[in-house]
Amino acid sequence: MQIGDMRIDALLDGEAVVPPSFCYANYSEEGWEPHKHFLDPFSDMVVHTLGGFLVRYDDKVVLVDAGVGPQPIFPFAGGAMRSAFVKLGVTPSEVTDVVFTHLHLDHIGWATVGGKIYFDNANFHVDKRDWDYFMSPDYDVPEWEQGVSDPSRDPATVRLAPLADRINFFVGDSELLPGIETVDAAGHTPGSTVLRLTSQGEQGMLLGDPVHTQPELIEDRWDFLAHIEHEQGMDSIERIRKELFDKNLPFAAAHFPGLQWGKIANDDSGKLSYARIE
Repeated sequence: MQIGDMRIDALLDGEAVVPPSFCYANYSEEGWEPHKHFLDPFSDMVVHTLGGFLVRYDDKVVLVDAGVGPQPIFPFAGGAMRSAFVKLGVTPSEVTDVVFTHLHLDHIGWATVGGKIYFDNANFHVDKRDWDYFMSPDYDVPEWEQGVSDPSRDPATVRLAPLADRINFFVGDSELLPGIETVDAAGHTPGSTVLRLTSQGEQGMLLGDPVHTQPELIEDRWDFLAHIEHEQGMDSIERIRKELFDKNLPFAAAHFPGLQWGKIANDDSGKLSYARIE
């Protein structure tokens, strides 16, 4: 994707494949019927791609989210971000900034490897609310996370400890870097963040994790199981949806299959629809 002078490339690290009924407490298999075209055609499962985005412009090489890392636990599968960097001809040492949209384990996996900072020349950025929440010694690991993580390496308290003195904090809406603004999307996590990219009069958005599948953007109140504050999370989606629709903005979400870009528009019947950008 090109937004003005910004080049944005997807960095695929892996995927998680889960039953559609697993993702949302308020939607059954039947509720998915109008949206089956968003499921994997072979298995009728939800495919959540894992990875990040590389934003390159001027002298900046900005990584947005750091994947699930080299040793994921089922149903996460991954470890491919090294190859994704090679394909783009970029080395980890060339990354100038790493922005975490939030601190769930599948977004920080390559931040450090074996206790060493993987992006050794980068500045790191995260919302202070997420840092305080996930780095607290009182963090209560939810049931879903217990089953997919190794407590000796995967939690933020372990993964991010080696770079704690290199974190730059923001809170909510802010101008993070030239042309990159943070947009408060709290609810999925306390400091969940969307990025608004602006260059040469053009805009786009990287959504992070307020949404995990396309139906969340075209129908109201899909309640994702891993939201920390469920009502707040769904309210954030409504705000983001309005901006995407009103401004006709291209966007990519952190887990849509293939990390594909898309837009929201009205279909022939006047309902919201999602369309991929090829």
